[in-house]
Amino acid sequence: MYRLYHHPICPFSRKVRVHLAAKEIGCELIQENFWERKKEFIAMNPACTVPVMFDNNNAVVVVNSSVIIEYVEERHENTRSFIGESAAERAEVRRLQYWFDEKFYHEVSKHVLNERYFNRYSSSSSSPSSEVLRVSRRNLNIHMGYIEYLLESKRYLAGDQITVADFAAACQISVLDYFGDINWHHYSPAKDWYSMIKSHKIFSEILKDRIPSIVPVEWYSKLDF
Repeated sequence: MYRLYHHPICPFSRKVRVHLAAKEIGCELIQENFWERKKEFIAMNPACTVPVMFDNNNAVVVVNSSVIIEYVEERHENTRSFIGESAAERAEVRRLQYWFDEKFYHEVSKHVLNERYFNRYSSSSSSPSSEVLRVSRRNLNIHMGYIEYLLESKRYLAGDQITVADFAAACQISVLDYFGDINWHHYSPAKDWYSMIKSHKIFSEILKDRIPSIVPVEWYSKLDF
């Protein structure tokens, strides 16, 4: 039914894949190295970003992870919703999804991914900047504190049921964890929550992803870490 253009280390691609798995919806995965700026891909998405979903049933191209999730939720409204049941629940799930997609990504994940991986494909390729990574770790500490604040009264980030808010946060964290950029000894409550997310079957496939020439840290795929 769906064709998903993604990159395995992209947190937004991962979020969509986890959501599809949670909805028990299959898709054809096509890895897209977006920095190559292929004409065929730009024709689908002029922004040249992933993920991009193609709905084979009606030839619709859907761009942006949050828009894809909303599209899938509407197309499969008879299945369990992962964006909340009430208007208030949906507002909170969307708020948190936006927080992790925008604020967390631009303050933490973007810099780690660029320094650890994507910069090698740029014309100004250089060694990872220790200063950039230091600032990212400082920002990460603030965000992990916020996650632990959210978990003080709830099992999951937006309530007692797993939602897209958890998918968004966990997928950002998963790419950082791939490179070993989280010292879990400092974040016990967040670690317990992330361990619970990792134990879900819906998360198992992305933990199998590997990128060329970079082996993840030993605990990356372990449920007990």
